[in-house]
Formats: sequence, C-alpha cells, structure tokens
Amino acid sequence: MTPPILEKYRNPWTVGIVLLVILAGIVLLSVTGILPPPGPCPVLSCSTECTPDLGLVPVFTLPSDKSVQFGDRAFTEKLYTEAIASEPLLATPGTQVHMGFWSGKGNHGSLLRLLDAVNEGPAAAAVPPNRAIWDEGTSAYYNYPSYTRLIEEHWYERAAALNGTVSIFGTAYTDPHPVTFADADEIWGLYSARYTDLIEPIAFATGRPVKAWCFVEGARANRIFYTYELPQLRILEQKGLVQVYFAKSPDADWTEPDDWINGTANTPVPYG
Repeated sequence: MTPPILEKYRNPWTVGIVLLVILAGIVLLSVTGILPPPGPCPVLSCSTECTPDLGLVPVFTLPSDKSVQFGDRAFTEKLYTEAIASEPLLATPGTQVHMGFWSGKGNHGSLLRLLDAVNEGPAAAAVPPNRAIWDEGTSAYYNYPSYTRLIEEHWYERAAALNGTVSIFGTAYTDPHPVTFADADEIWGLYSARYTDLIEPIAFATGRPVKAWCFVEGARANRIFYTYELPQLRILEQKGLVQVYFAKSPDADWTEPDDWINGTANTPVPYG
C-alpha cells in the first residue's frame, strides 16, 4: 500500500517539474561555488583544490646556475642515466647507436624522419639492433627529463622580455632573474655540448662507435652546432668513438652512403 502523502505526486507532469527544479538547484549551487565544478578548473584560476599543468607554468631559474650545471661535464652522466632509463639498449653491448644533430631552417623535420626510420624501420629489429637519439630524447617522441625542464625555463622567451615583463603562453610575468640572448645561447649551447658528450659513455657501453647524422645545411657559423657541438664531435672523432656524417640534402637517407659527406674534415661551410 502506497503512503497517502505520495499519491498526489504520481502525475508524470508533476514528477517532471520536480526533477527540473532539482536540476536547476544543482546548477545554481555549482555556479555560486557551493558545489565543486564537475571537472578540473582552468590552470590560471586554480585554487588548492586542483593542480595546474606544470608544463605550462614557467620556471624562472637563475641563468648563472644553469650555466654552471651544464658547464660541468658531470651533467653528461645525468643525461646518460636518463637516456638508458628510457632505452636500455643504449647501454647494451653490440647496439649500434645513432645520434642526430640539426641546425638551420628546415633541418629539424629531416632529422625527425631519420630518427623514425631507424627506430621504427627494419634496423630496429636487426641483430644487433639499431637505436637513434637526439638532444631532446631517446626517440622523436620521448624527452629526457632534463630537456623537459629546460623547456619549462623558457630561456629565449625570457630573453625577449620588454621592460622586465615576459609573455609566456599569452600570460605576462615579471622575471625575477632577467635573461639576455647571450645567456640563452650559452645555456642551450652548453646543454648541446653535454648531449654531444653522450657519445663517449654510449660507445664504451656498446663497444661500437656512434654514428652521428648531421643536418646542418644553411646553418650559421655563430649558432649552436658550429659553436658547441662540432668542436666536441671533432674531439670524439679523434678518439675513434664516433663516425660523423653530413647530409647533402634535406631528404638524405641514412642507408644511402651517397647522400652523405663523411668526417669532420669535410664539414660543410657554414652560412654567414
């Protein structure tokens, strides 16, 4: 037997109106802040109840601290640890490791194609296997934690600050540690030099010289490749730890010897 008090609410129209009233009340409470929003709040308006996307939050590191960190060759050991944690084959005897270098307009995409061709083509399943890395990570898709941190520090954006204000992702910030373009170049250059030095521990671990593939056509003499990476490649080449190749065109195929210039003695003349 149904309780008499509920009998008058059995009309379907009445039930619908009641449900609408309840729904409207819930929406009103959410808008006024009494109830939490159904999803995560926007990054720029987060309270203690939500966590922002750390990749969008700039880190204002002191430039001199970063230069000291990257200027120390011990940083290469840290980068090597990060690399083999992601790809153990980089420290496995017999693996043929390839390292990519690029500088100049249009060469970034060429290097990405080479990385994918090595890591996702037949060479990856060869015995022993091949693996290709670059300054950003152990493939075209997975970054070193140190590289991710470097990106979060926004050195070149900070170097472009106007009257002490830097714009990052459309948001204005006051940089507590002003950065010059010379600072940004030195920090990225030293990082790149330490990346180049990865050749030594990798060659010792695998027992094979690393193959360095360089897309630098049109690169300038005062940019990072010619200033920081090439001098390290020459030293490591003299030690017999690396074989250096320069692409003759943006479409150079790593499996085609005629597409490449061999050795740092034949380094292409830089532009400008």
